Amino acid sequence: MERQGETNSWTTGLRGLRVLGSELSALVQVVSALPRRSLATDTLDDGYGHPIPCVLVHGVLGDSTNFTTLRRHLARHGIRRFSSFGYRPRLDYQRLTAPFGEHVSRVCRETAAPQVDVVAHSLGGLVVRYFVQTVGAHLVRRLVTLGTPYLACTNPSQELSIFAEHDAIVPPPLDGAHRRMHVIEGCGHLGLLTDERVLAAVLRDLIRPTLVVGRVDARAA
Repeated sequence: MERQGETNSWTTGLRGLRVLGSELSALVQVVSALPRRSLATDTLDDGYGHPIPCVLVHGVLGDSTNFTTLRRHLARHGIRRFSSFGYRPRLDYQRLTAPFGEHVSRVCRETAAPQVDVVAHSLGGLVVRYFVQTVGAHLVRRLVTLGTPYLACTNPSQELSIFAEHDAIVPPPLDGAHRRMHVIEGCGHLGLLTDERVLAAVLRDLIRPTLVVGRVDARAA
């Protein structure tokens, strides 16, 4: 039994080191992107590929360059119309609803798109979720939140929640509330910005077909 316990402790410790290494790697990528502001500029005039613009919303202490890795991944698969919503650090996220709504409206005007997709990290997801739940559901087609705090209630139908198994800031929920969600093993809070499994999950959700209810194909009549 003692040997089994020692093995479990060794395995747990090794897993912890891997998560720490993953977080440090993500931190290096995030910090190294900060001086390169051009990586976060809007590209709404890119009319090729996926037609729905994608709005990116960083966390409370984050920056628009945090999504550099995700933008590159999505661009390789045809999603190239990006816009970043930035804000000063604050915890009363409800007050950010109005400026975020103005940003979304501007994106829709400039692209002639009726809706946007949104990917948000940490507290940024609270801003967008509150917007969708109050005044903006008709403007957001898809919402992917990465490590966003949650309540014990149903998320908006547009939302896919992605959590990191070893997130010390926002651990995966165990409340049983109905929500579409993925939990990424061996990943931490910052790792959600760079982990290949997260990038793949975001891409899948943004390009999945939209279900049209009640539509009749005239060719079948």
